[in-house]
Amino acid sequence: MWPRAVSGSTEEEHLRGLLTTENSLINALRDYIDALDQKLAVIKSETAAIEELHQLVGERVEEHMGNPLNVLTILKRFQSVWPLLEQQANASQNLAINLPNYQLDLQLPSEEDYEAALLNLLRLQSVYDLKPAALSLGIVHGLKVGSAMSWSDCLEIARKSERNGDHAVAKHWLETAMGMLAAEQNATISVSEQERARIKILEASLNMDYRAGEFLSALTTAKELLLLRPASRSAQKAKAEIERALNGSPVKFVPNRKLKAKSTKSVEQLIVDELCRSTAQQPVTGSRFTECRQDVANLRMLRLEQLSEEPYIMLYHDVLSSKQTERLIGMLDELPQQRRSRREAFEPLQFTKLAQRRLRGIHSQLGIGGVEPELWQARRHSHEHVTPPTEPPSTAEHAARALLSLQEARLGGAIVFPQLELSVCVPRGALLYWSQRSREEHSATPRPDYRSRQLVCPVLLGTQLTAWTQLS
Repeated sequence: MWPRAVSGSTEEEHLRGLLTTENSLINALRDYIDALDQKLAVIKSETAAIEELHQLVGERVEEHMGNPLNVLTILKRFQSVWPLLEQQANASQNLAINLPNYQLDLQLPSEEDYEAALLNLLRLQSVYDLKPAALSLGIVHGLKVGSAMSWSDCLEIARKSERNGDHAVAKHWLETAMGMLAAEQNATISVSEQERARIKILEASLNMDYRAGEFLSALTTAKELLLLRPASRSAQKAKAEIERALNGSPVKFVPNRKLKAKSTKSVEQLIVDELCRSTAQQPVTGSRFTECRQDVANLRMLRLEQLSEEPYIMLYHDVLSSKQTERLIGMLDELPQQRRSRREAFEPLQFTKLAQRRLRGIHSQLGIGGVEPELWQARRHSHEHVTPPTEPPSTAEHAARALLSLQEARLGGAIVFPQLELSVCVPRGALLYWSQRSREEHSATPRPDYRSRQLVCPVLLGTQLTAWTQLS
């Protein structure tokens, strides 16, 4: 019986060992399941947030994309969120096997698209004097127009600002990034992640100050970095080089050739920026002369605002009703896609023949005699377009121009005459008329009037649709 007992004892120990093995496997699987649940929770949370945003946008795609903050957010998702989700899905037992190969099958933004979006946002910030602290919260001129940025978004904008040669704006965005990081504490990121993010911001600040020659500020940042990472050799080396520079010792300094020198704006550009800002904050025409004139063709009174005597500039209100403008917008055709510059002045559109016939009689009903209009050209302006000043023609062929507003932008898009220090917000359905030639007393023929140079302010929010024509 004893050998059987031994055998039984051995078998019992073996079973106990198997139970222990199973417990180990269960614990290991439990850890794996917990880790898998965490990854799936992140994937579900991120995709649910994006799906909720798509549901909110609905059919209002054009309105949503008319906001430069929304455009930047979408492009940033393809830079950071979607690659992270793909990585987590691939790490979760190949869950992404049945997903489409988005790198091959779907349209994706390029790095150039993201850089262009950053540049557009910085350009709008410069023209309209938008403060980084408010802009990072999605606030423009007191209006909530978009979602808040993350600290990493602000850091990317700071780096882009420095590459454009604007050190002061870059530093403001770094301060904003640090503020956004503090706001995210205990909300979305852990303490360790927050510390790593803080180090990234401080390292960027140190490099920017060092390249700009702001050694005292760079030294303060280096000391702060060493408090967080005492063993960091790069921070120790940077601190030593900065101290040598402050003490007058030769320091090995290699300038970054990729940095651009900050371009100084001309006096005219400064005036343009100020005019654009004033109309964005308080959209008025500033006219001192108002009159009414009868429209014989439609048996109604037109309200006119004379904005300038020389050159002659007149704003005709309510030339078209809301229904008429809607019908004209419905008669617009997209031009064939061509390879265009990213800094194009506007997107050209084309009216149908029926729309041209309806537009042909506008100049006569306004009482503008002795002129013959050419075909009307439609233009779409959005936040990505940069419009240079338009010079008056050097020949006597075109005496005047007319602009008909079909759709107003939510913010921006005013017509500016820099030489007159005049900005005009053309309401929907109104027409702006201005002469391009001056009649001098001692000259037999009219000459181009340089004061009629005009441009369209950058569109800050929304999309602006206008129709333009030359008058002979």
